[in-house]
Amino acid sequence: MAFGHSLYLLFYLYRLIVMRFLTNEKLVLVLFIFTSSLLSATTIVPFPNLGEMAKASESAVLVQVLDNFEYFDGKATRFRTSVRVLKTVKGVLLPGDRFVIQNLHLKTGELERIIWGDLELETGKNYFLFLDYNANGYWQPKMLSYAAFEEMNRDGENVLVPFGLGAEVQILSHKDGIEREALKVFKSEAFMEMLQGVVSGETSWDIKAVQTNYPIQSFMTSAVQRDGVNPGHCTHTGSGTPPGRWQDFETTDLPVYYHTAGDPGCVDAETKIQGAITDMNTQYTGINLSDGGTHTFVPSCSGGQGATDNEFTTWVNNNLDQRSVLIQFDDPCSEIPDLSSCNGTLAFGGLYVSTLLHNWCGVNWQTAAYGYVVVNNGTGTCQCDGSTDYDIMITHEMTHSLNVGHIDPGTGTANMNPSCCNTIQNLDIQCLDYMYLIPPLPVELARFDGKRVSKAVELNWQTSSELDNDQFIIERSSDGIIFEKLGTLASKGDSYQDQFYKFMDWQPLMGTNYYRLSQIDLDGTRSFIGEIITVDYSAKEEISIFPNPLEGDQLQLIYQTQESGTVSVEIFNIAGQVITVREFQANSARNIYAIELNNLNSGIYIVKTSQGAKTQSLRFVKT
Repeated sequence: MAFGHSLYLLFYLYRLIVMRFLTNEKLVLVLFIFTSSLLSATTIVPFPNLGEMAKASESAVLVQVLDNFEYFDGKATRFRTSVRVLKTVKGVLLPGDRFVIQNLHLKTGELERIIWGDLELETGKNYFLFLDYNANGYWQPKMLSYAAFEEMNRDGENVLVPFGLGAEVQILSHKDGIEREALKVFKSEAFMEMLQGVVSGETSWDIKAVQTNYPIQSFMTSAVQRDGVNPGHCTHTGSGTPPGRWQDFETTDLPVYYHTAGDPGCVDAETKIQGAITDMNTQYTGINLSDGGTHTFVPSCSGGQGATDNEFTTWVNNNLDQRSVLIQFDDPCSEIPDLSSCNGTLAFGGLYVSTLLHNWCGVNWQTAAYGYVVVNNGTGTCQCDGSTDYDIMITHEMTHSLNVGHIDPGTGTANMNPSCCNTIQNLDIQCLDYMYLIPPLPVELARFDGKRVSKAVELNWQTSSELDNDQFIIERSSDGIIFEKLGTLASKGDSYQDQFYKFMDWQPLMGTNYYRLSQIDLDGTRSFIGEIITVDYSAKEEISIFPNPLEGDQLQLIYQTQESGTVSVEIFNIAGQVITVREFQANSARNIYAIELNNLNSGIYIVKTSQGAKTQSLRFVKT
C-alpha cells in the first residue's frame, strides 16, 4: 500500500507541475480502467447514500466523452475512451484535464473476454463519475457502473440519470441494518453543489433536496431479447454478438479451482466454495461443476496485466485443462477499489469465449473457454461472519462464469440480483435451464384444472415453457376411458415465460366430466400432457332457447337431460299449425341444437320437445 500511496503523490505532483503548461487540447494520459463485467459479473454492497460515497472516493467529476477507439498493446486489442473533465466536485482532476478509460473487454487471437456491462460511454455525452486512484497507476470507478450517471436534458433541465448497474439496483438491504438509498434521477447542478458541501463538511446529504420526480425507467429503452424463448428477465454477456455458453455438460464436467493461499479473511472459504458447487449442481440440473481443488496461479500484475488477462489464459493452458473456472482471493492485482466499512464491490466474475459457435435449442452461442472469479480484499472479513453471505456471493460469481447476468430486482428476488445476498430462486433456475438443461418436452405444463361456471365448464391451464408447439387438443369422457375431441386451441408460440389458456365446454355431460389435454408439435407429433381432471356438472332437466326474441334465421335449442336418446322437436305457430319437425340425438349432458328457420314470419311460436314419455314446451318470439 505504501507503494500505491507513493504513486498517488507522484501523480499529484506531476499534475501540479505539468498542468500549468497544458492547454485544453493536450491529453493527460491516465488510464481509467473499469475492472469487471459490471452488469453481469459483480456483487456489491452500496454505500448508505451518495454523500458517504463521495467522502469515501478520491475524486468525483463530470466528464465529456471525446472519442472511443481500439488500442493494441502488443498482446491484446483493448477498447478505450478518451474523456475531458467538465466540473470537479472532489479531487485533483480539474476542468480541462483529459484521461483515458480502458474497459475490461478485450480480444486476443481467437479469444474474447466478453464484458457485457463494462461502462460503455457514448461520444459527445456527459457523465458524472466517482473515482479512486489505483496503486497500479490509473483511475478507476469507486463501484463499477453503480452510481455512474449520464447527464441528460429533460423539460429544459439538466439531470443525472443512473444507468448500467445503477439502473438495476432498486431495492437495497443489508445485514448491518443500515438502510441504503436507491439511486434516483438527480438535478445536475444541485446534486454536484450538495456533494461539494458534503465533502467540505458544510452541509449534510439530503436526497430529497436534489432528486427529481422522473423515474429511471422513463429514460431507458426496452431490452431486446435474442430469441423468442429466452426468459425475459435473463441476461447474458456478449451484447451485440452471440452470447457465450459452456458446451457438453452432458458428458464433461467443469472443474472449479481456488487459490491454495485461500482467503485471509475467511478461513473456511474452501469449504464454502465446495458447498456452493454442490448447491449449484443440485439446483441447476443442466450443469456439471466439479471440485478441482487448489491452484497456484499468481499473476505478475505487470504492464497493466490484471488477474484474468493474458497471463491467466496462458497459465491455465500450461497447467490445467482449458475448460476450468479459477477463483482468486484478495484481489491480487488491486483491480477493485478497497471496501469502505464493508461497502463497495465484493467480487467480480466472468468468462472468455472463442470464435467457435455451437447451436443449442435453435440459438447460436459462442463456446466458453475460461471462467474466473476475483474476490476483493476485505470481502472475507465482511462476509465470512457465520452467515451464508460468503457462500451466496461465491454462488453468484460462479454463475456469472456460466454467463448468466443480473436479474432486475423489480422482476423478483434472485441470487442473481446485483446486490448481495439471496439464495438461488426460481428466476435463477429458469435462466440456467434455458442455457443448459437438456431440452424438455415441447410443453412444460404448470397446471391444468377446470370448474363449473353457470351453464358450462371452464378449463384453464398454464405452461412454463413451450418449444415448437403448434396447438392443444382438448378431449372429454364420461367414464375416463373413452374420450372424444371437444376442440383445439392454438399455441401462443415459443416461450420460456408463463402462458395462460382457457377453453369453455358449453355442452358438459350431466354428472362427472373427465378432461384430458394433449399437444401437437409443428412436425405433427402428438403428446399427452398433464393428468386427467374431473369436473362435476349436476343440474336439473330443462330446455331453453337462444336468442329470444329471434331476429335471424337460426334458433339454438339448449336441451339439458340426464338420459341419452332421440329427441323430437316440433315448432308450432300461435294458431297451432306445425311449422317444422326435427330430431336429434341427445347425450346425458347440456346439448345445444341449432335449428334453421328460413323465411319465418314475425310472431309468437311454440317449441315442443319429446323424449319418450317426457315432453316440454316453451314460447319464443320472431321479430
